[in-house]
Amino acid sequence: MSEETLDFSGSMPEEVQTLLTNSEMDPGLLSNETATTMITDVISTTTTTLAPVLIGYQPNPFRIGLLAFKCLLIILIFTLSCTIRKDFFKFFVLFLIIPLFIEAGFDIFTEIHASTAIFGAQQFDWQYLNLSPRANDTVTDWQKYAVDGFGEILQKYTTYQVYTKDQLFSIVSYVAGDFIFWSLLFSTYTVFFFAHKAIARPEQITYEPIGSVFFKAQITPVIFTAFDTLISIYQIPQWAYLSIISSIRLTACIVSFGIVTQMFASLFLFCRRKDEVTKTSPYEHVRNSKLRLFLFLLFSICVHVLTAPYLIWSGLTIAFDVGQLLGFNWYLPMHFASEMFPLHLTFFLLRPFIFLILALILLNPYRRRFVKFFFPCCRRH
Repeated sequence: MSEETLDFSGSMPEEVQTLLTNSEMDPGLLSNETATTMITDVISTTTTTLAPVLIGYQPNPFRIGLLAFKCLLIILIFTLSCTIRKDFFKFFVLFLIIPLFIEAGFDIFTEIHASTAIFGAQQFDWQYLNLSPRANDTVTDWQKYAVDGFGEILQKYTTYQVYTKDQLFSIVSYVAGDFIFWSLLFSTYTVFFFAHKAIARPEQITYEPIGSVFFKAQITPVIFTAFDTLISIYQIPQWAYLSIISSIRLTACIVSFGIVTQMFASLFLFCRRKDEVTKTSPYEHVRNSKLRLFLFLLFSICVHVLTAPYLIWSGLTIAFDVGQLLGFNWYLPMHFASEMFPLHLTFFLLRPFIFLILALILLNPYRRRFVKFFFPCCRRH
């Protein structure tokens, strides 16, 4: 801040001093409305140029504790995965553990960088941060500011201003969270396919190329994450933005509808009788196929509760865009849709913990090995 703007010696700024001197020479000048306005403008300009005082770096114990807990869960689940033989649950978890491991490593790097950066921190509080929409933008345009919005959310709950001062940190964190969101959505559909096949066609499930199928299932999440990130960083024509975001929203709704259909189909498979070959199969994913499917059904319901805000935002904005295109003047709760997208970004912080905890509890091979290693007294003989 220059000395011309603010003088800490106690004297008034030069513009105010000159104006007051002139008013002493001409008493009528001080009563003039224009002169009074000029004095007010100069004083207000002088006072508003003061920058807010930033708090020095203070480690956030909640952030550090949750990060350590997440790292512990990742290491535990990865260790348990090494003890599991060929199983579609194993590949399902591994393809999600890898981005979670990268995200945790970057969070550790951010923690170290925040302690050495000059950006400072802010006071921590648990109050929910409801982002406000940008002026002159519709609810459909929320995706344009997803990276910046997620940076504000990270700054709110970590207290580190590095997420808003250096966009690179918010970009990397957003890419990790968005990929985990899409990967979990598409991988869930793939798991239902194998879980149903283990009941309906148990003789074929053993020879399926499970690893390559799950690898191919990650292609679409990579593409969607790239598009989500690029349209949030760079400005593109509105027609191009609407084309991309419409395809992504529509695909998300279709895949979610497919998952719901698979859930209802599971109810009919529970009524299917097991033959003797299935009961005596040496493969655990065939022998306990119904129990595994039931537990995964509970897992999917619990995990994808966090997907609901994005689906609500997608569905309402698609209906709104179609109505605008066809000239329909129907009422839609767009204010509710506007609140769902920030909630979707906030759930990026919760999804890893929900996934890791539920994987230990509800995914059958991980639950069995966790109980075997840590609670041998509860193991069935």
